[in-house]
Amino acid sequence: MAQTMAEYLIQQGEEHGEIRAKRESLLKLLHLRFDPVPETLIAKVSVMRSLSRLDTLFEQVVTAQTLDEIEWEDK
Repeated sequence: MAQTMAEYLIQQGEEHGEIRAKRESLLKLLHLRFDPVPETLIAKVSVMRSLSRLDTLFEQVVTAQTLDEIEWEDK
C-alpha cells in the first residue's frame, strides 16, 4: 500500500527527532566522560545524520579510555 504524504512527513519528522536525540545523548556522554570536549568534536557530532554512525560512536565513547581511541572518521 502506498504511503500518503502525511505519513511520509510524519516518518521524516520521527527520523529527524531520533537523530537529534542520539546526537544529544552522544554529546552528553562525551561531556560526562571527557570534559572538556574539543569544539571540533562537538561540531562534528552536531552535523552527523547517520543513526548507525551515531550508535557506533556512542558504543566507542562508552568503552574508550581516551578520545584518541575513538574512530571519528567513518571507514
